[in-house]
Amino acid sequence: MDGIPPERTVTDSWPALHGRPVLRRTVAVGLVLCVSVAAALVVRGVNALTAGGTGRETDRDRAERLAGLHPSQHPGVGRFYVPVGAVYTHTSGGAPVAYLHYRLGGGRAPGLGDFLSAYDLPSPGPAAPLPADLLAALGGDEPAEAPELPESAPTPAPGPSATADPAAAPAESPSPDAEPTDPAGPSDPTAAAPDPGDPDADPEDPTVEPAPAAAPDEPTPDDPAPAPLPTPTWTPTPTPTPTDLPTHAPTARRIYVATIPGGLPGAADIYIRATG
Repeated sequence: MDGIPPERTVTDSWPALHGRPVLRRTVAVGLVLCVSVAAALVVRGVNALTAGGTGRETDRDRAERLAGLHPSQHPGVGRFYVPVGAVYTHTSGGAPVAYLHYRLGGGRAPGLGDFLSAYDLPSPGPAAPLPADLLAALGGDEPAEAPELPESAPTPAPGPSATADPAAAPAESPSPDAEPTDPAGPSDPTAAAPDPGDPDADPEDPTVEPAPAAAPDEPTPDDPAPAPLPTPTWTPTPTPTPTDLPTHAPTARRIYVATIPGGLPGAADIYIRATG
């Protein structure tokens, strides 16, 4: 029809491709490659941006962090272990508590020695019974007792004691009713100086009786009484009551290592109870 324009093709928009099928295929393949590379770069950029984020923290992450075994807490190790069982909960007092179970295959795979060196842990000590709450939380085939790591046992915090402040200790103060003492020392009451008013008295004659000393004036009721000196008071350090003490101790960790009967060298089950 004369009124309808002819349909345009790619060769009409790019006259250089007209009659050159090889060039057209080359341009098409180049465009496809450019789009693929651009899509790969976009995906890689998105992964790089999201890899540094913490994301949603799970109970396993919280349990590992409370026990001090989270990968972020050991950045220089270069490897980490994933627990086969993890429980994160709270005690009746509101303290967080975590239970972890690691299983090490041993043999050619990393075993107990690598686990202890990776997390800078000591060798297991004597066997000790596993806590009842750990057995109830994991609910598996845990043994009744297993060797415990010596440093993982919590040390009880020293109890508070009432100590007196040395600066606030009571000091002895003179009583306002005490008689003043003569700095020159006690004197003989019979040996008094002669009366200077007597012209016949010889100051060197021992037979002359001295004149009696004048008695001090007695205070009258109208005289004001001397103000008593302030006496320092002793203030003892208050002893905290059980309600003032923290409801739970700082982070404490118990680690038990049980060898797997009939397993390869280094195979072990590790049970951890951590509170904070």
